[in-house]
Amino acid sequence: MQPEHNFTKAAAFIRSAAAQGAQLAVLPEYHLTNWKPKDPGFTELCDQWETYLDKYKELAKECGICIVPGTIVEGHAGEEGEENRLVNVAYFIDGEGVVRGRYEKKNLWYVDR
Repeated sequence: MQPEHNFTKAAAFIRSAAAQGAQLAVLPEYHLTNWKPKDPGFTELCDQWETYLDKYKELAKECGICIVPGTIVEGHAGEEGEENRLVNVAYFIDGEGVVRGRYEKKNLWYVDR
């Protein structure tokens, strides 16, 4: 789980794709953190989600390319007495760096009925 390293690697691929004329870059799920909810540092990494969303917005604007940064697991503090909540979100960022869409996955990580 190395989100900064993973972002840097993804940014290099996106810059290369944009230089070759691509208009859209789509990254895989969990590309920043992987999915390791039991890892002691996982929740802390998920709390940094806004940092990476902002970086992807800046990158989209810099390169003039639309980006779907896979899914980003967002950590949200729970209300008093509640646990922190993890949310799996996919964004669509346009070539001007503006979030134009947000899809929050529902009913994840539960046992099938």
